[in-house]
Amino acid sequence: MIKFLFAIALLVGTSEAALAKCLVNGTSTDCTTKCLGPVFDGTTATGHSDQAQACAANATTACPEETCAECTEDDCNVLPEVVDYMCEEFEVKTNATAITAKADKITCKKLPKTDGECKTPSDTAAVADVAEFQGQLVCMACADGNAKCTTVSSAGRLAALILPVIALLYTLI
Repeated sequence: MIKFLFAIALLVGTSEAALAKCLVNGTSTDCTTKCLGPVFDGTTATGHSDQAQACAANATTACPEETCAECTEDDCNVLPEVVDYMCEEFEVKTNATAITAKADKITCKKLPKTDGECKTPSDTAAVADVAEFQGQLVCMACADGNAKCTTVSSAGRLAALILPVIALLYTLI
């Protein structure tokens, strides 16, 4: 009987033991529930959602899939790896009646081994729509059915610059 009570006490006493080690602000920390971490979000300057690396308050802590990743392995809540690419940002100049590209491009984030997508205004975009084509909002594909917007690939723009140079070099040889 004493062995049975000792076994129960041992189980109860260790129920709060660490289930996993989670990264909290980049430091491995014992966690008794589950780990939470950010997911990729190309509309932010960092490329990560606002979810902090943390231990969940309890096992039922909400973790919405679109902004949060949860896991239970040691140090599994790492920041998603991102790489930079460039997109044109747009503006409406004073007294202008059209949206035009700014001189400087904006740095966007994408997942490795993917093409970066940029929003550009279509012919139907009005001056009032310019906010949709400014800041980090240009760093992702257009929403389905948005006729005011065209999605272009950052890789396609690079190819458009390189292919004529290759053709020129070919004709010179």
